[in-house]
Amino acid sequence: LPETLTATILAGNTPPAEEIVVALIIGCMDAHAVIVGDPKSSWNEKRSARMTLAVAFLAAMAVLGQGDK
Repeated sequence: LPETLTATILAGNTPPAEEIVVALIIGCMDAHAVIVGDPKSSWNEKRSARMTLAVAFLAAMAVLGQGDK
């Protein structure tokens, strides 16, 4: 998480779920890009990065979808 969100959480103030989810998705996308772009990454590492990114998106949809109810 970015330092601003981390500091806010550690101070006891919970930011909106949307901010946390967006920061986590961006982190997963960055990690995926680094792993897929590395020529030394194995196919299993690339598959794991792709699966992790998919799970992060599905989890984000589930978490943010619960707020509508």
